[in-house]
Amino acid sequence: MQIIERLKPWLGRKSVRGAIIVMVIIIAVIYYSSNGNETVAELEVQNPVVKLTNATEYAGGQSLSLVGNVRAFTEAQITSERAGRVVSVNASLGQQVSAGAVLATLENASERASVLQAEGVYDAAVAAAAQSNVGVNEAQNGLRTAQNNAVSAFKSAYNTTNGIVINSIDAFFSDPTNKNVPGLRIDGKGFTSQLNSERVALQTILSTWQTKTNTISAQADLDVELEYASQNVQKIINMVDTFLLIFSQQDNGSRYTEAELQSFSTSFTGLRSTLIGVQSSIDTAEAGLSSARDAVKRSELSAQGGTTSSADAQVKQALGSLRSAQANLAKTILRTPISGTVNSLSIRTGDFINSFTQVAIVANNNALEVVTYISDSEKNLIKEGDVVLIDGKYEGTVTEIAPAVDSATRKTEVRIATEGTDIVNGDTVRITKEVSLDEAADGTVKVPLTAVKFERENGSMFIIEDKTLVSKPVVLGNVLGNSVEILEGITKDDLFVVDTRGLVAGEEVEIQN
Repeated sequence: MQIIERLKPWLGRKSVRGAIIVMVIIIAVIYYSSNGNETVAELEVQNPVVKLTNATEYAGGQSLSLVGNVRAFTEAQITSERAGRVVSVNASLGQQVSAGAVLATLENASERASVLQAEGVYDAAVAAAAQSNVGVNEAQNGLRTAQNNAVSAFKSAYNTTNGIVINSIDAFFSDPTNKNVPGLRIDGKGFTSQLNSERVALQTILSTWQTKTNTISAQADLDVELEYASQNVQKIINMVDTFLLIFSQQDNGSRYTEAELQSFSTSFTGLRSTLIGVQSSIDTAEAGLSSARDAVKRSELSAQGGTTSSADAQVKQALGSLRSAQANLAKTILRTPISGTVNSLSIRTGDFINSFTQVAIVANNNALEVVTYISDSEKNLIKEGDVVLIDGKYEGTVTEIAPAVDSATRKTEVRIATEGTDIVNGDTVRITKEVSLDEAADGTVKVPLTAVKFERENGSMFIIEDKTLVSKPVVLGNVLGNSVEILEGITKDDLFVVDTRGLVAGEEVEIQN
């Protein structure tokens, strides 16, 4: 204290105070200059620290990050098919509705009237078709009657013809059943051989005809059978005509008297008339069959149930008109095709809406999925069944990956199912997936963009030799997000510097552990 008291007069001088300040400044500058040089020296001595990796390790350290939209598994947008005024709204926002429930109704008085009119036309057509079926039944009954008449005509023709042959014609043969020469008992006047041959043929004809008569039924081919009977009757008529000619040519040397010959002629003329009557009955049976069949066809064409029924056609036309009227009415009633929650309802009673206006959205909000899109370079990093993380909280499972690229986004659609409780329909979420080394190892050498020094064509990368940076030229492929393909220059196992920014070839570096 005594020293300070003694110096006070001297320190009070301005020149002394100035000298002291200058000395302090000089000392400070010398001190800081010395410390600064030491720091620069230290910096000049330290080498850059770099991180090394290879393509295999880099691929295993990647992660897939996507943006997706949450939507319901089942969602329906209800759109009006025609313009009209809303007369009723039967649902409210947030209401749970079942499939087929009516959400709203447009004005439809004229459509309901059209449906009622079409129902009347349809009922009338059905009634007319039912009435026409009566005609079909009658025609079918007529056909069955004609078939029975044909069977009777066939049998009657045999019985009559057989009786004429046995009882009348055979009287002029000595041995009518002889298979060779029955023996004509009257002068044949040149027809003896013919009559013998015809009688031999009749033996077979009558036997076959008898068999057919015993087995014929309404289900047989009656047209063929009646034609067979008609031909046989005609043969007998021709034989009777021959006998009538012989009777008229007999002379005085005949074994029969004139009176007997006259009696024979009268008898055979009657037989001829009988056979012509048989022939007529066969023709009548054939005509009856043909007419009955035509009647059935005509009735089936006009009745319900036929292949080309006019009644069926009228019923179908009426039904088509009814369906058209019902379809027009249905366009005025807006229904939901699925069960779910009404997420949007943009109409009120009294509104007038145009065609193809969206009026409501119904979705199943309890079953949600996330839809996202991936590029071609990301396809190999995700597959169906993979587990992903949504917003960093909820797990999701990849359920579907589109087989083709979407034409609008030029990317591939991916759908992810989730049971996250805090996400809602319409949310936008972040989807992440850690890519394992096996998933990323597809044979392609990929490195981060920061590892490449780009040049006008291709580029170069740094490798380490004796702690010194060595530039290695590489041939570049496609740029894939934050990565780039290396086609030539390094392999997937070569170590390279991860970040080349600020580094130069030949520089010594320290490798980060």
